[in-house]
Amino acid sequence: MEIKEIKDAIDLAAQELKSKADGAEVKAAEALEAAKNALANSSTKDEVKALTEKFEAEAKELQAQHDKLSAKVNSTRKQEQEQKSFAQVLGEALENATDDLAKFQKKETKSFSIDLKAVGDMSTANVTGGNRYGQLYAPKIIEGVNRKVHIMDIMPGGNIGPGNTFTFMRENGVGEGTPAPTAEGATKPQFDFDLVEATVNIETIAGWLRVTRKAMANIPGFISFLQSRIPEKFKRVLDAQILYGNGTTPNLKGILTSGNFVASTAVLNTFLAEKITNDIAVLEDTYERNATGVLLRPIDIATFYTNKASGSGEYDLPMNVSWQNGQLYISGVPVYASTAITAPDYVVGDWAEGAQLLTQEGMRIEFFEQDGTNVRENKVTVRVEGNYALPIYGPDYFIKGTTARA
Repeated sequence: MEIKEIKDAIDLAAQELKSKADGAEVKAAEALEAAKNALANSSTKDEVKALTEKFEAEAKELQAQHDKLSAKVNSTRKQEQEQKSFAQVLGEALENATDDLAKFQKKETKSFSIDLKAVGDMSTANVTGGNRYGQLYAPKIIEGVNRKVHIMDIMPGGNIGPGNTFTFMRENGVGEGTPAPTAEGATKPQFDFDLVEATVNIETIAGWLRVTRKAMANIPGFISFLQSRIPEKFKRVLDAQILYGNGTTPNLKGILTSGNFVASTAVLNTFLAEKITNDIAVLEDTYERNATGVLLRPIDIATFYTNKASGSGEYDLPMNVSWQNGQLYISGVPVYASTAITAPDYVVGDWAEGAQLLTQEGMRIEFFEQDGTNVRENKVTVRVEGNYALPIYGPDYFIKGTTARA
């Protein structure tokens, strides 16, 4: 039943009850008048008394009926008032506060209040049309894991200009001859340097994804999510290229690709910390490079602390393994734990001098509406791209070892 029909029915009932109440008042008045007439025509005192008591009783009964009818009418009117909707009450309150509202709109006052009367208690029972009231939503997307150490974080970088390749000159071997003590008047010894020209390609790493405008506008933290996760995904690919790229376009030639490293000479069935200690010594003694970092997987570090002496069974950590301010060192060389390197490999290297990541165009994230059917489908294409070259400045700046013991 519509609200208007309910209201009309209530009005009709109220009118009927009022009509009955008015009728009761008329009957009471007629009874009183009859009593007066009887009193005037009575011939005896007893008859007058009897008539008076009779009509007084009838008058009381009629008055009681009148009171009941009046109470019902008032109750009906009260129910009509109590059944006003929240919107009706709010509208009436706003009408009463018209002047205050006008002043607020004109900025003559900083605030105004309205009094809502005759409104019942509100609870979750008043909510219809769904069941999500009271739910709280996170203001962002919970992201996946980020790699703690990326390879570009532990090696030097640089910028290069337009072009397809990067060429550099490097010393190749020790050359012929060498300066020597020379007697007066004697011929001085001649020597030379052997130089070699090397060229590496500038390669592109890129990818794209397509999203809807609705997702961008309505998913909390969606843009921030893209700005965080796309670079992480990009850096993981760059990590793989720096370490294992095969050098065939469009791949970079990585540090652990043949010709860019020397193999470890450490005994295979040796405790890992001892292998690394040996490789650091070889790099700095045999090849006269400066060991600046050790790269291995996080799980391999645990072997340093689970190694036990063969005799006593006590945990046995070499003296040259130490922690300083949260950084692990072996023989004074920092150790970097990263999942970028593939098990069972590890690398000891001169990261400062042996290689360089050169950037022609750094990683950039771009949004395009004009792509394919994007306009018709209300979508946006997101592209990530960067151009890099990776010169390795010699074949003996890095030593590759294995964590395997058999």
